[in-house]
Amino acid sequence: MLRLVASTVGPVSLAAGATTTQTVEAYNAGDGALTPLLRSSVSWIGASAGAPRACSSRPGLCIPLLFTLSSAGLPAGNSTGIVTVTGSDPNTIDAPQTITVTLAIGGAVPASVDSYVAPGGTRDIAFATNNRILGAAATQDGGKWLSLLLDANGSFQFSFPYRIHIAPQAAMPLGTYSGAVVTSGSGFAADNKTIPVTMRVTNQPIALVPADHFHSRLAQGAPPFSGTIPLTNLGLGTLTVPTVTASGGVWLTATAYPGGAAITLDAGTLDPGVYSGSVVMNSNAVNGAVTVPVDFEVIAKGPPAINFQGVLDNGTFVPGDSLSPGDIAVVKGEQLSFAPITLGQAAPLANQVGGAQVMVNGAPAPMYYSTYGQLAFQVPYETGVGTALVQVQRDGVAGNTVSVQVASRAPRLLLINVGGYGAILNTDGSIPMPAGSIPGVNTHPAQVGDSLTLYAIGLGPTTPAVGTGQPAPSSEPLARLTTTPVVNVGGGIGGTLVTPLFAGLSPTYAGLYQVNFTIPSNVAHGTVNLSLGFPDSVSNSVQIAIQ
Repeated sequence: MLRLVASTVGPVSLAAGATTTQTVEAYNAGDGALTPLLRSSVSWIGASAGAPRACSSRPGLCIPLLFTLSSAGLPAGNSTGIVTVTGSDPNTIDAPQTITVTLAIGGAVPASVDSYVAPGGTRDIAFATNNRILGAAATQDGGKWLSLLLDANGSFQFSFPYRIHIAPQAAMPLGTYSGAVVTSGSGFAADNKTIPVTMRVTNQPIALVPADHFHSRLAQGAPPFSGTIPLTNLGLGTLTVPTVTASGGVWLTATAYPGGAAITLDAGTLDPGVYSGSVVMNSNAVNGAVTVPVDFEVIAKGPPAINFQGVLDNGTFVPGDSLSPGDIAVVKGEQLSFAPITLGQAAPLANQVGGAQVMVNGAPAPMYYSTYGQLAFQVPYETGVGTALVQVQRDGVAGNTVSVQVASRAPRLLLINVGGYGAILNTDGSIPMPAGSIPGVNTHPAQVGDSLTLYAIGLGPTTPAVGTGQPAPSSEPLARLTTTPVVNVGGGIGGTLVTPLFAGLSPTYAGLYQVNFTIPSNVAHGTVNLSLGFPDSVSNSVQIAIQ
């Protein structure tokens, strides 16, 4: 059972033409012998496994994974490569895993900064160093709008995260301002420099793309991938994107939508390899058109592959969190299904959807839907507490095996994909959120005395018990929880505790729970937190609006 102490290396600051060595420790969390095999995606990373030795990061034995990094021939700036770690035994659990390695050639401290910002707004330009640096900021106009900040620095720190912070006052006149940040004190000479800073204060929209690079990967024969490259407005006014253009080949198409670009990547008949293109979003922003490079990796068709920690509950999707028997979960990975998105049948659920099948401890699990990169399934009620093994079989081809922890109960409240509001319904069919929160949907705050229905997963056993994949009864006796939770309206120690009117499986559904409760008179008003409490566990918090 493969475990890595870290999944990232760097950014490592390195002079042009220099070489350095980095180490990541691996260890075996299972039985048998673990012999890691390493494969690098780039030529400048030499990767190998050393002999087992005492761990420096944890008790016991570790296997050092040695990375020789060479900057020879690399351009200035950041270069990133991926090291894939597998086991020599094809049955190694939780393999493959990847380690992202980033080199900052010539150092990561920027040479200059030129940034648009709205009056009263802020902009941060982040970078990381391998040494602590000193910083002095000065502005030509004498204003206090420029500084250098260090974030999250502890006593056990390998990388020092800094940011150049630009913050004009709200009353600052529009225009262009100049300043500089001087860094010093680093043992790496390239970190010590004078950084000219230009601040352009504007009342126009400012377009910012969340990531300066878009990367996706598909196997030959996979359905086309559709996604978005959103633009964020950091300025004033309304940001519009009237046109979008794409270049690179027929594999990439793009169209404009109000928030950015909708793109489609199609492997079609492409040979395995990496294909490069770009998407240009023409906007009304003061910084004009935004160009985003697009890398499309096409790989040969192979077995289904589950990501490490890629088995997640369907409520909060937090890697490493436990599931429970009867839980609704998802598998994330690639080549899980080669059919277009396929919805499974209503309960009783089928054990195969879109040519894909999820196996839990060797037993088929009922499924809700399938896509190329994600499957949804119900954890069989027969699954024991402890470590469970999950595998995907696609069209008769078995993939890798990953582990997940199973607890007797893992309560998760479902969320609506708007802020932190919960999947909750009022008796009039409305969602207790501020009015108009979702265009075209009936939303308004709840009131004292309203009866709400809260939807959840992982709440534990019921009486009567319901079989795996089977619909919950819709008439008495309903499937009620054997342990009734309390609803905490307000959240935390000061919340109001409410006993539910009903808590159990939602009639006709498989794996979905509902909790019905009435809002008492002594609750706080406004946007408040809400959670479920059991004697052995507490759910995540969601928000509701109370008037």
